Amino acid sequence: MRLFWIVLCTVGCSKPAETTDSVSSDPESSSELCATVFEYTADQALDGVGLIGPFNNWDPTRHPLVTTGENTWQVEVELPPGAHPYMFTEVTNWTYDQAEVPVCDPSANLALCEYSTAYESNWSQECSPEASDCASMVVVPDCTQPVVSIDEVIQDNERVAIHGRVTDGLFPVETIRVSIDGEQEQHAVVDGVFHVEHSTEPNQRHHIVITAEDQEGGQSAPVATPIWTDRFDWAEAVIYHALIDRVANGNTDNDGSANTTHAITDWAGGDIAGLHASLPFLGDLGINTLWLSNPQSAPSDAWPGDCNATYSGYHGFWPTDYDKVDPHLGDVDALDALIEAAHNRGMRVIMDWVGNHVHDNHPSAADDDRFHPTAVCNDRGGDGVSNWDRIPEECWFTNYLPDWDHSQAAVAHTVVDMALEWARDRKLDGLRVDAAKHMSKAVLFNLRSTLDANLSPPGSGFEFILIGETFDGADAINASIGPHLLHGQFDFPLYWTIRDAFVYDTVSVADAVNQAAAVADIYPGGQMSTFLGNLDVGRFLTDRHEGSMNVCPDGELRQAGWPEESEAYDRLRLAWTLLFTQPGMPMVYYGDEFGIPGYGDPDNRQPLWWHDINTAAGSVADVASTLASGPARVVDTLRRLTAARAAHPALRGGSQENFWIDGDGLVGTVHTLDDDAAIVVLNRNATEASLDNSLSYFDLPEGTWVDLLSDERFESDGDRIRFSVPPNTPRVLVLEP
Repeated sequence: MRLFWIVLCTVGCSKPAETTDSVSSDPESSSELCATVFEYTADQALDGVGLIGPFNNWDPTRHPLVTTGENTWQVEVELPPGAHPYMFTEVTNWTYDQAEVPVCDPSANLALCEYSTAYESNWSQECSPEASDCASMVVVPDCTQPVVSIDEVIQDNERVAIHGRVTDGLFPVETIRVSIDGEQEQHAVVDGVFHVEHSTEPNQRHHIVITAEDQEGGQSAPVATPIWTDRFDWAEAVIYHALIDRVANGNTDNDGSANTTHAITDWAGGDIAGLHASLPFLGDLGINTLWLSNPQSAPSDAWPGDCNATYSGYHGFWPTDYDKVDPHLGDVDALDALIEAAHNRGMRVIMDWVGNHVHDNHPSAADDDRFHPTAVCNDRGGDGVSNWDRIPEECWFTNYLPDWDHSQAAVAHTVVDMALEWARDRKLDGLRVDAAKHMSKAVLFNLRSTLDANLSPPGSGFEFILIGETFDGADAINASIGPHLLHGQFDFPLYWTIRDAFVYDTVSVADAVNQAAAVADIYPGGQMSTFLGNLDVGRFLTDRHEGSMNVCPDGELRQAGWPEESEAYDRLRLAWTLLFTQPGMPMVYYGDEFGIPGYGDPDNRQPLWWHDINTAAGSVADVASTLASGPARVVDTLRRLTAARAAHPALRGGSQENFWIDGDGLVGTVHTLDDDAAIVVLNRNATEASLDNSLSYFDLPEGTWVDLLSDERFESDGDRIRFSVPPNTPRVLVLEP
């Protein structure tokens, strides 16, 4: 039996890397017990403090704490390795019946909720006797094995220094193994302390992983500290959502079929190799953040779905194995090579994290006790309310996707530990959290604290980002954002407004611009991502051209095609211009850079090569040269917008004033930040507009103003700037150097 202090775990311990196909067994079944010290500091004088949890049947008399100082209390408990929920109880003799009031641990970074948090708009672990909090949770590591922790990272432009500690298991540790960008080193451990130094170069990502091994082969869990030496800020991110199976087919040897009823619901042949070959195109397009669909193994067969069709798991949302890359997409070596190549281009890489459910073919699905009782989200309860709204944290997306019961400690630990292993071992920079609305806030709390503690030690400067998906309004989106929850989410309300403004013409352009500009007020503290489409909604182009996203109006799937030369392409250019000249992290759903067609899911997931688009062909100009004028015009505009946004900070922040408003269909705005300025005009009207305005009124300089989208130049006439804007056309004007 070895001693373990709880403060170690609350700064982010994890179990050693191992297969996590199945949820770990009940910790009480372990024969090894580890002495775990719990400490509590009260905000008032107390007559007693107890520790409660399933390990003592929630009986505070079995583990009373003893006072160790003014209002501080402590107890040592023998616990098996694993996840354990717990709370403290406060006792004051002057209260009625000397009540024992339960309170969570304010120093704990993990929580476990037995109740639904779905409708709590301000959920937090307050840990006061008056609050209704979730239990705290501790993960006790195997105390027979050593534990590595990083105390501090010190870095400058030329070197990084790491200071840390090793806690011995059964046997002493004299050295640690350090992997620095794949190169192996050994460093001495003296009195439980180690020090590592490494030279760095500008604009690179370094990945440092440290493990300890004792004299008898006992091994610690790895700890990592990723380090970027550039000046990237997430506010500058331009995200590309790559649905791997749909972007490019780089290796036909791994093509395969699940024999579904339709080609659009089957594996299409896209893979990691094809996406890797597309990186030059994405780099030229101005993408600096690559969002990968979940590459984990999916079922090999077909499963029933909407529109009387059967479907494969090409999209990654039906995981059957947490440890493997699906062979249709490639293997782990190909994935690592893709991520390394993206990093070498300065791109951040985020990945879908599916922690809400598994597929029936996942080994864990055989254990019904780990999942909520079957209740399909589309079904209705006795009150007639859909399970989507009645029990959003418990319902199953469909009857072959068992929904994890995150109120169980072993489940809660397993899904978050899976996220940590993928983030650490695959060298990710962030996760897109699928189905954030359908998981307890405690899951998001644990995910944030675990990844922060394990990947962002003090001084590293590394910010691992968590972006959630909550297909709902601003209030529901805000409910999962905060310093201890998600960094941000996707701005669905703005998406709907932009569709209304440029697809349906039911919202004025000025109102859409004002909503986009107010993102900081609507989502205080949120790092929001804005978008024009995703894999759950129909494509912008088809919606504008046909006025419908219904994929099976007659009960059978249909497929949208390219429209002829159409103003729908120009409307898409207008929408992109709004998105890229406002705050937020613009997200490009694969294919929207061209405006490919598509009704709703699954037709909104057409492979690019179905449209003779080859993103592996090289530059944007090379790819555009093979396309018709409409899609070529769209992708050229997007390339120009990403370049403009990167070069002009005023387009992603700063102040904004109205330059010109003409009815519902035209708005011009002036954007300024320090010495940078731009004039943005969006004209969705069917007629040309002529603008004539003062420069000095907006503190803008005289000179030649260049439209970055067309290369046209407009010379000011003294204090006046005059220019025309064609129908359905955007302009982004900046002063010529």
